[in-house]
Amino acid sequence: MSVSKVIQLMYPYKVLSMLSSIYIIIAAVLWSLNPAVIQRFGRRLKPATITVFRALAALALLIPIAIISCSRSGINLYALLVAVVSGVIGPGIGDAAYAKSIQLVGGSLAAIIGFTYIFIAQALAVVLLGEGIELAVVVGSILAFLGIVIALYNKNPHSGKAYSSGVLYAVITAISWGVASALIKLATTSIDPLTLAIIRLSTVLITLGPFAALLEKPRLRKELKNLVIISITTGTLSWGIGLYLLHYSIAVIGVSKTVLGVALTPILSQAIVKLIAREEVGLRSVVGAMLVTIGIILSSL
Repeated sequence: MSVSKVIQLMYPYKVLSMLSSIYIIIAAVLWSLNPAVIQRFGRRLKPATITVFRALAALALLIPIAIISCSRSGINLYALLVAVVSGVIGPGIGDAAYAKSIQLVGGSLAAIIGFTYIFIAQALAVVLLGEGIELAVVVGSILAFLGIVIALYNKNPHSGKAYSSGVLYAVITAISWGVASALIKLATTSIDPLTLAIIRLSTVLITLGPFAALLEKPRLRKELKNLVIISITTGTLSWGIGLYLLHYSIAVIGVSKTVLGVALTPILSQAIVKLIAREEVGLRSVVGAMLVTIGIILSSL
């Protein structure tokens, strides 16, 4: 019996669905910290280094929790392989590409392009997982993405190689996150959300660790303070807690509804940047946030 089925048998589905929706919104709030923090404290750091230290911080939180709670899964080889691949593709390649895109074109454009992963994930959920998708979810997703575009889009006069590279990294982010989201659902057939988070983050650490050590060893001392800030905020919070909540939600309510809830992230990210800079939140941000909220509510009815 799959882990998601066990969870659903413990409590009424309506209760679990409501909890999952709340969890993914909490995750979206935590993930909204990433662009502002990375853009401010990670400008002189390689994306691989940022990703590795985020994984270290998240694992430092999750492993003790797993030991204390005696978290166990009937892991089979297939599920383990899927979990490892999803770790390499999602938080590994996807988040490293997202960090690089933020450095090159800024958080707004990186988020708009990167969050097209919502549609990629939903398409894969239907085609590969046989997950049914309701009309309300389709309409909700379109409204949510329209809200992202309205809130974040700015005419960017920049061009050239750096700008093109930033856009390409954002596209890689979208594809990586979309594929990884579908793989998470497959992995939950025998792996509980907490163990899955640990496996995926450990995979990131093992695969990207050597690259980070080779690429940025000379800078680590100078940038240690910035790495600690990035690790605590975008590692412990957004990955340590956020990934667990993501896995739980996908296990219970599926890929399509979960990734739609994540659409709040780029809107909240912009609001946080403005609050930190003490700028007024504009009308477009408010309208965009309303559209995303309506989209999420519509899909939950």
